[in-house]
Formats: sequence, structure tokens, C-alpha cells
Amino acid sequence: MENLAGFPKREAQAMGLIGFAHLLSHLYMLAFAPLAASIISDMQISAIEYGAALTAFAVVTGILQTPMGLLVERIGGRPVLIFGLFVNSMAFCLIAWFAHDYLTFIAFMALAGVGNSVFHPADYSLISATVAEERMGRAFSVHTFVGHVGFIVGPILAAGLEPFIGWRGSIATIGVIGVSMSLMLLLFGSVIADGNQIKRSSSVGDSLRELFSSRHVALFFLFYMFSSMANFGMVQFSVLALQPIYGIEHVVAVAALTAYQLGTLALVIPGGILADRSSRFDLIILLGFGISSVIILIAGSGWLPFFLVIMLICVAGGMRGGVNASRDVAVRQIAGRIPVGTVFAFVSTGFLVGQALSGVIYGFLLENYPPNYIFYASAVFSILGMITVIFNQGARKTKQILRG
Repeated sequence: MENLAGFPKREAQAMGLIGFAHLLSHLYMLAFAPLAASIISDMQISAIEYGAALTAFAVVTGILQTPMGLLVERIGGRPVLIFGLFVNSMAFCLIAWFAHDYLTFIAFMALAGVGNSVFHPADYSLISATVAEERMGRAFSVHTFVGHVGFIVGPILAAGLEPFIGWRGSIATIGVIGVSMSLMLLLFGSVIADGNQIKRSSSVGDSLRELFSSRHVALFFLFYMFSSMANFGMVQFSVLALQPIYGIEHVVAVAALTAYQLGTLALVIPGGILADRSSRFDLIILLGFGISSVIILIAGSGWLPFFLVIMLICVAGGMRGGVNASRDVAVRQIAGRIPVGTVFAFVSTGFLVGQALSGVIYGFLLENYPPNYIFYASAVFSILGMITVIFNQGARKTKQILRG
């Protein structure tokens, strides 16, 4: 029996469990967004203090991702994933039930960051062990697609529940869903292959030495960082920049951002099919980022009617989403003797570094330069990401495991 785009039944079941946990991890990242005003008012804290709590979540996640990758290869991905989802979910419940002062709130947000740190290393390690090589691109693309659905569902669910049960009830409900899912993984997770047996023989020191001495890993870290910085400008600042450039209302500018996100989502799965059939991941990434950067430059120029800009931005998002699977399969192949989960944990930390840098950079540009520079900067960061791919031999070979 086959289902889910040609995946055998066991693979489909495993990917369903892993994918739903991944969806929840993304849902948790944005669940607070529509509740921010209520949280700030209820706790009588400032917007800066609220932002610091979100920063605590991100910083703890970034610090612990690589250690969690090493833990995955010692005890297996399943227990680490179950632990992380349970801790992340329970932290949300604790916030809803017991966070009545700021210090408690920020402490529980940091605890949620501990749970959030497991998803990249555990998920990618488990998928690599569970899915056959010839379907790896599609598997990664399905995983990415489901995660993006979490980004969409999170704010909608949180905002939809708040009028009926308040922000605390909303967060508690979301937390309970995650706790229930962690119990489901505990009961039915045997369909997911751990695949960590061959990794346990290497010491932590050996894994870290290979990780930090690998040129391919370093270049992928930089690629993740620059691509995150390029995307940050579009997701967080494009609405602010489009309004003065085109003289439009806020709601119209939001339509362009929505088009970008929908475009990204639309080509994630086709990108996975392409990755399974390709032997040149670098060309896929360069083409996608090249087209995207040109479109973003045009969108920021103010030359075209805005209805065309919306369509172009949708295409730019599609080009970004279409390369994700090729990127992930290429990262998997450069692991060599380094545990796969550890490699993904380390390179994906580049996302968090990029986000940390981007807020300051784009904020400075918006305050001191014309709003067009938001798009120009996004395009420049895309080009810098492309340069790392050009010099990364690990993005060009698919039939052998690369080292160095």
C-alpha cells in the first residue's frame, strides 16, 4: 500500500507523526503574536520586556540546538523529540496557569526554548533514518510544507480562541494539544526508525572536531544565515516599506506579504520532487535565489503598478520555497561521519543568527534610508547566500558523501 505522494505506508505514518510535531513547533513560534497586546496589558509589562521574553526563547533554542543534535545521536531521535515537544508544550501550559509576573513569564519562555531546540536535529535525523534515499527530497519538502502550515495556523488558532477563553485559555489549549501529541508519539512512535546505532561509536569530541573543521558545514551555516537575513526583510519589514513606496494602505501591503508566503508554500512540494531527480543542487539553489533577488530588486524600485508587484512577489516566494528540499538534501549529504542531526542542528542555527542580526540592520535602514533599501538589502543578502553556494562543493555532488 502506498499513499502520501508515493511514500510506502510505514514511511507515510512516520512522516505524519514527525510532521505534526514539526507543525506544532512552528505553531508555537507565532502563537503569541496575536495575543501580545493582551499579555502586555495583563502582566503590566512594556513592549521591550515582552520582546525580551521572545528573545529568551530564541537564544535558548540557538544555544541548545547543536548539543541536542549530539544527544540525538547518543540516545536516539525519538526520545529527544518526545522530550522536546513535551517540554515546549508544558511550558505553554505553565505560562497560562502560573505566569502572573514578568520573571516567571520569561523563565517559562526560556523553558519553551529548551523544548524548541530539539526539532531540527531530531526531525532531520529521524527522516533520514526512516525514508528511502530516492524519496529524501520529497520527504524534506513535505516536512517543510507542514511546518509552514503551522506558521499559518498558529496565529489564527490563538486569535480565534482568545475572545472566548482569554489569552491564557488560548495558550493553555495550544499547550495541551502538544502534550497530547507527545503522548501519541510515545505510544505509536515505533513506526519511526531511530537510525542512531552506527553513530554512537564516535565520541562527542570527535563529532565536534569534524563539525567545526568542515568547510562544507561552515559554508552551509553561512548560507542559512544569509538566506534567513534575506527572508527576514521580506517577512518582517516589507509591509512597512511597501506603504510609502507605492502610497498604499496597510491592508494592501499585507496582501503582498501574503502572496509571498503563499508562493513559498506552493512550490515547496514540487521542489522536493525536483531535488529527488536532480544531481546539481547548487544550480537549483542559484537559479531560485537569482530569480528571487532580481524580482525583489524590481519590487523595491517602485517602477511597476502594485498589482504586478504582488504577482512578482508571489513568484519570488515560490523561488525561495522551491529550493528548500535541495538545500536540505545537500546538507544531509555533506555530513560524512558527523551525525546528521548534529549537522542540521548546527547549520540551522545560522537561521537564528541571521534573525538576530536582521532586526538591527533592517531597523537601521528603515530609519535612515528610503524604504526601497529594505528590498535592496534583502536582494543583497540573497546574493551573498548564492556566493556561499558557488564556493561549496558539497552542494554539487549527490552520489557520494563528502568530507572536509
